[in-house]
Amino acid sequence: MSPRFTLDPFIDRYAQRTQSMLSSEIRDLLAVTARPDIISLAGGLPFTQALDPETIMRSVRRVLAEDHAAALQYGPTDGFAPLKHCIIEVMREEGTPCYPEDLIITNGAQQGLEMISKIFINPGDHIITEAPTYVGALNSFLSYQPRVHTIPMDENGMILDGLREVLSGLSAEGAMAKFIYTIPNFQNPAGITLSSERRFGLLELANDYDCLIVEDNPYGMLRFGGTAAPTLRSLDESRVIYLGTMSKIFSAGMRIGWVAAPHAILDKVVLAKQSADLATSTFTQMVAHSYFTSEDWRGQVGQLVEIYRSRRDAMLSALEEHLSGIAEWTHPEGGLFVWVILPDFIKASEMLAAALDAKVAYVPGDGFYPHRGGENCMRLNFSYSDIETIHEGIKRLAKVVKREISLAGSLGFKVPRPGEAPPHDEQ
Repeated sequence: MSPRFTLDPFIDRYAQRTQSMLSSEIRDLLAVTARPDIISLAGGLPFTQALDPETIMRSVRRVLAEDHAAALQYGPTDGFAPLKHCIIEVMREEGTPCYPEDLIITNGAQQGLEMISKIFINPGDHIITEAPTYVGALNSFLSYQPRVHTIPMDENGMILDGLREVLSGLSAEGAMAKFIYTIPNFQNPAGITLSSERRFGLLELANDYDCLIVEDNPYGMLRFGGTAAPTLRSLDESRVIYLGTMSKIFSAGMRIGWVAAPHAILDKVVLAKQSADLATSTFTQMVAHSYFTSEDWRGQVGQLVEIYRSRRDAMLSALEEHLSGIAEWTHPEGGLFVWVILPDFIKASEMLAAALDAKVAYVPGDGFYPHRGGENCMRLNFSYSDIETIHEGIKRLAKVVKREISLAGSLGFKVPRPGEAPPHDEQ
């Protein structure tokens, strides 16, 4: 039997950029949390069980009956034209005008992020993100070797004084940021929404420093509290690259997203997509078009909103019951996630093994930062598990956290008393 080599024999042949390619901790974790005995609060999975399979079957039958040959054929790179009109209707639900020539359909919003990275980022270029931010975006960005500047958030989103400081500093050096990446609605992972006032302020700063904005909006229609703020694209089409997806309002498995951007940028996105996959699946696009034109998709989104509201409430209630005075957490008005801040001395990555032993999973916070940060934080998902499972999951998780605090107390760390906010670094 030939010997097993532990070193990669092709290591000297890879492009330098592969050194920046990171495995998604969330994807790696999903393999473990698929075990039926583990309560997973880790994934960002939409609750697809809410969608009646017969509804999908009707859409599939319509497509195959009306034009199966076209559905099984290659399609145009920029997407199936009738589906673009459906996307326009979805965007207008959030008050965002758009026209077919303004967008290209992609394999999920993730492909949009990858193509934006490809056409804008040279090694050493400057980009700006929120801190924390979506790990999938970070992985796309980092593979092209930029310098990533992170801006802390508070309950109203990205702190603009911090953004102004970074932009001003770059300008003083004769440099510029290629773009500012933001998830303004129910941010992943923090669940925070960028306030209306700060949206205007963000656009003002981007204009002052001639910087593009990448607006990633997968969760905007999943609002169950508060007042909707205008999308950044609706406020300035000339400076905003908008990413949307059907993954959270229809089907993640269909892999349908889109990019809406100024036409000059879209031309480059089309070239990037041609080299990546030629075109998004015609079949899935036609099924989605059939669904959005013939089924009650707005009613389906409304049903999801009610389900997610009740599950968000259950998670916040369970956190209050079991971790009050020990941890802090965000109170999202929509979306899929709650961000939990633990005492400083708890390292969420190190605690994960104990949590898995207790049959509960979460995503450690440090994976949502390009550098250091979030070590004492974790992201919890409330969209996929039912209310009883969420309560049990938080109960198990709280026992693990309290065990860590007890151990830390025995080692001399300052442990917060009930009702006292735990100390923590600014995130």
